Amino acid sequence: MSEHETEPKKKKSGGSVFNAIYPLLLTAVLGGALFAAGSMIIPHLTRTPERPASPEPVGTQTSAADSVTSTETAAITTTEAITTTAAIDTGEFDESLVYARNALLLKLTDAEPVTLYDRGADEQIYPASMTKIMTLITFLDLVPGDSLNESIPMDADVIASQQAKYAYVAGFQPGEQCVIRDLIMAMMLPSGADAAVMLATYAAGSEDAFVVKMNEKAQAMGLTKTHFVNCTGLHEDNHTSSVRDISVILSEAIKNPFCKAAMSTLKHTTAATEQHPNGIELVSTTLSRQVGNELDNLPVPLHLVGGKTGFTNPAGQCLATWAQDNAGNTYICIVAGSTALEPLHAMGDVLTLYQLTSVPAGQVTRIQPEAANLPDYVHN
Repeated sequence: MSEHETEPKKKKSGGSVFNAIYPLLLTAVLGGALFAAGSMIIPHLTRTPERPASPEPVGTQTSAADSVTSTETAAITTTEAITTTAAIDTGEFDESLVYARNALLLKLTDAEPVTLYDRGADEQIYPASMTKIMTLITFLDLVPGDSLNESIPMDADVIASQQAKYAYVAGFQPGEQCVIRDLIMAMMLPSGADAAVMLATYAAGSEDAFVVKMNEKAQAMGLTKTHFVNCTGLHEDNHTSSVRDISVILSEAIKNPFCKAAMSTLKHTTAATEQHPNGIELVSTTLSRQVGNELDNLPVPLHLVGGKTGFTNPAGQCLATWAQDNAGNTYICIVAGSTALEPLHAMGDVLTLYQLTSVPAGQVTRIQPEAANLPDYVHN
């Protein structure tokens, strides 16, 4: 069958010339159309599909930038997946579990501390007797270590002035020869204001002169919310700090083996004197407020090692502590402004927050010590 059979066989006009050239024109037109159609279809039929670039062969060098980009992308994807899962599985931390107005939980590292919990950590607070941590490290800056075994007589005026301010005194008598080491323990364990003022006076000549040194040290440490008016923590409107600043002070203190030992002692008996032939038994207001095994059942067991309490009516119950877990990590927890009339609530706050070191936020429950279960606890 020829191509021309598709056309009509009869023409009404055109003449012989037209009849002669018509087949040639028709052939040219049809050929051109077929060629154009073929040029559009054939490339698509014969083209090789594009493929992703093949991985580089082993040993091929990749730029550092490419490696970092690849790693970061993978990390971002993984982190997003973990975050989503954590939000579903753990829920949110119940803020009502902590009574303190201000709180901070840190994990200490070789670089900057890692914040695990923050409630108003940079707000200005009244530090109460947490002040005495700074009193201790300032004293040790000013007094040689070999002076710790020297004795000084307790000043009757110091006792009287602190009692007049309703401050707690450790029980030394006027004129009693007090070993400096014992005065430190009396200041740090039961929070004796008489011992603090005696130490300040011994180191700098007067409490006022000593406080100048405390503020100089605070400035050198970069503390931004801290200003001291006394060495005891008794309330003054411009005697202030923040729980973050207190965490810096405590971090500095536990670098010193003697400070660390003093604040992690449950009981200490002072040297025998004429007034106290059997010495004075001093009990830590920090460690006596816990049994000591409250955090043993955490996924990574944790032990609260030591710290310092504080209390005035404006400050509320305050507590600065540090803890160590079975993996060798050190944590610091500071609370301020906890329930004023319930001293054990501050300890409940820090024990509750320490769970965040290895327990998902939504699974934390309040740990509240009970005085009936604490035979060494004394309400001061």
